[in-house]
Amino acid sequence: MSLLEKINSATCSLRLKNDWLKIYTCPVPSSDFLSFVAVATIDASQQAVLALLYDIDVATEWVWKTKEMRPLQEISKAGEGRVVYQLVSAPWPVSDREIISRSTAYIDSETSEAFIKLECLPDFLPLNDKYVRVPQLEGAWNILPISENQCRVVFRLHIEPGGEIPSWLANIAVIDTPYHTLNNLREMVKRPKYMTPVDAPFISSSKEIIKNYEEFITQ
Repeated sequence: MSLLEKINSATCSLRLKNDWLKIYTCPVPSSDFLSFVAVATIDASQQAVLALLYDIDVATEWVWKTKEMRPLQEISKAGEGRVVYQLVSAPWPVSDREIISRSTAYIDSETSEAFIKLECLPDFLPLNDKYVRVPQLEGAWNILPISENQCRVVFRLHIEPGGEIPSWLANIAVIDTPYHTLNNLREMVKRPKYMTPVDAPFISSSKEIIKNYEEFITQ
C-alpha cells in the first residue's frame, strides 16, 4: 500500500484554511518529516491546469523554491512517464536539494478525473557533490473538473530530504510549498497559452487513480 493510500484525515492537522484552499499536515509512519495534503478550488478549467503542469519551461516561475527544472526523459508512450530533474533552493546553511522524479499520468474515462503520480528516482543520475540528492519522495496531483471554468486540485507530497536537516525545521515550513505553489498556479493558469489542451498521453484507468482524499474535501 502506498503512502497516499495510508494517510487519513484522522491523523492529520488542518494548518491553513481560506475561501479557496485547505492545507493539512500528516505524520508518516517511520519518518520524522510530515507530509501535506492541499485541496484547492481553482477558477480555471482542468485542461488549463494540466497544460501548466506539463509546461516544464515555466516551472521556476511558480513551483515554490525551484531554481531549475528540466526533463531527463520525455514521454514517448502512455505508461512510460516523464523523468524530471529539479533543483530546490534551501536557506543557508542548509544545502540545496536536487530531486529526480518520474510523473505518470492517468485519467478516469467516466469522471474525467486526472491523476499524476510522482515517484523518486534518486539513482537516475550520478551524484553531484554541490547538492544533496533527495532519497525518497512520493506524491500526486488529482485534478477534478467541477465545471467548464473551475476545477478542484488535490496536491499531496511527502519528502525525505536527505542530508543533515532538522525535522523540526522542515516541519515548520512544510505548508509553504503547497501554499505558494498553488497560489502561483492559480495566477499562472490565467495565461492565454494554457487554453490549449495539453498533448500528453494519459493512461485510461480508474483503478490506478489513488483518491483517499474525500474526507479532506468535505471537512
